[in-house]
Amino acid sequence: MQNKFLFTMKIIFKFFLPLFLMLTSFMSCETTECFSCPYVISNPHVELGEFEDKHKFAGMHFGLFNDSKKSIDSFTLSFMLYDSEGENPFNCSNCIVSKCDWAMPSGAAIDFVINLDHYISVVPDEPYIVDFIYVREIHYSDGSVWKDPYGMFCVMEEHE
Repeated sequence: MQNKFLFTMKIIFKFFLPLFLMLTSFMSCETTECFSCPYVISNPHVELGEFEDKHKFAGMHFGLFNDSKKSIDSFTLSFMLYDSEGENPFNCSNCIVSKCDWAMPSGAAIDFVINLDHYISVVPDEPYIVDFIYVREIHYSDGSVWKDPYGMFCVMEEHE
């Protein structure tokens, strides 16, 4: 009985333990790229009134800097809007998700405008407050994709 146990333990240590260690070491060697933010968002704000051909009543303006070593083909932005009292200004959800198909080389900084005209039914007296803004997904020209589905790198408004 003891010989059978020792034989089983030898097999485990000889074959399965090295295989297990090798598999877990490869699984844990993911790069730290997923822990760093490949973009910088600057100056997110809502402007009221007509702006070029981008919006007639309201638009969310922001800058995006591509802080990765890859060129961006498209990205998906998520943000929330509030009125001056911190309330949802819409009858439906105040979470806006917008896909932007725009090529951005590495190191480029570009200003973007997201049209809010189809979200509003009444033009507000004051611009909305932009909160919890982040890039959900980035598609790079090399075919790779970076994702932040939970908003780990969101920019939040400081409410007083």
